[in-house]
Amino acid sequence: MGRYYYTDSEKKLNKVLKYQQDELTEINQQIAALRSSCDAHISESEILLKSLGYEPNQPARKTISESLGTTPIIVSESWEDIVQQAEERYPYDVELEDILSQAEFENAYRDLENINKEFRQSTKLDGVDLSMVIVAAALQTLRWALMPAIGAPIDKASRMTSEEGDALVKKLKKEFAEKHKDWPAEKKQQGRRLRKHEGKTWKEIIFSGVPYDAIKGSKKVLGTGLSGNTHRYRTLGHDPVLGWVFGTSNILTDTLTLNNLTSYRVEKGAMTNKVLLLPQLFVETSDQIQSDKYKLPAAVFRQALHYKSDMYTKNGLPIPLLGVFNEALAGKLYSSQYDFLCFVRDSKIEGISAVLSILINMVISLLHGLYYDEGSDGNRDLFEVRTRKILLYSNTLASTGNVAATLITKNAKMLDIGGLLVTISRLYTDARFIARAKEEFIQGRLDDNLRQIANDADALLYTF
Repeated sequence: MGRYYYTDSEKKLNKVLKYQQDELTEINQQIAALRSSCDAHISESEILLKSLGYEPNQPARKTISESLGTTPIIVSESWEDIVQQAEERYPYDVELEDILSQAEFENAYRDLENINKEFRQSTKLDGVDLSMVIVAAALQTLRWALMPAIGAPIDKASRMTSEEGDALVKKLKKEFAEKHKDWPAEKKQQGRRLRKHEGKTWKEIIFSGVPYDAIKGSKKVLGTGLSGNTHRYRTLGHDPVLGWVFGTSNILTDTLTLNNLTSYRVEKGAMTNKVLLLPQLFVETSDQIQSDKYKLPAAVFRQALHYKSDMYTKNGLPIPLLGVFNEALAGKLYSSQYDFLCFVRDSKIEGISAVLSILINMVISLLHGLYYDEGSDGNRDLFEVRTRKILLYSNTLASTGNVAATLITKNAKMLDIGGLLVTISRLYTDARFIARAKEEFIQGRLDDNLRQIANDADALLYTF
């Protein structure tokens, strides 16, 4: 097993190279034997001529073309035929070690290192480039230093009171019912048991409370930990994202789903110990939706209405999705008065920070492009590598400074998450661009070398 890994196409190429190498070796041996035989016969003929009194004349050397009278025509086989012949001769894998000698390996590595040095020299940052790195890093640092700190708790003065929230909900319920008063809202089944199975009408859905607010009876169900202070981050109906699915489903089926995906029946506004598995919850939800086409829009409206009443109150809603993955952290943030609206506010701050970081990178990139001179800078792609290096270095310096300042001050609110995300993306995209440009540069130099070898071979083929 050699030191290199080969793709299927490279394995075929190795076999062809080995096949041609062996063929050339055999041809050289045949030519050498023929030349030796010819030289021996010529020497014998010269000796015989001299013994007979003749002095052999030395004819002028001719080219191959002159000797043949026409230019030789080379007939080449198709690549598929050559590969087939090589695979028939070598049914095993051929590696570079089977083709190249140690000296040839050393020469190849030496050539590659020389090309790498040429690439580094061609993309080396000059004085103007370094100045731009400093300016760009300073702008990025100034950006995160002037951005508002994240992580501030709820400003209760800007939130609604519970009474104001209840009044808003009552008003919106009436407006919805009045708007859709032509929807039928009577029970279709007769008998208490059948009516219970039928579920609530769309009007009952609108005017009744949401089941995942049920705290009564939760103490009898071990392990739920529900209370007035915890139920919002422990029930999925209050999750700003998952609530659209689970909250709506709970409203339709009179259930309550915890953040561990366990659901319980809610009867007469109280939580019971009757457990529903997730598939059963969705089956019952589907049954309720199909039983009356007005139930789903009513349940979605009721879910949105509950969001509206809870989101802008002083307690607010929890950070989305966090309760499912880390209930302890979700509870800690919620108890410290950091809710969904705080998260949205900070997301906007970080979004603005990321946009500003991208804009600064665009300006620096455009300014650096103005310095491009084809005569002194050469290939445009190599100049672009220098631009990418400027952006990569400046973003890394600014983000490193931000992380260092956060650690020194022990103030996590200083962390520039938006800028860090932009830096990480640049580390990925710029590194890929530079690697691709380097690969193309090396391939170009290798192609030039192969072209020169081919030209030399042509020269040897058509003349002595």
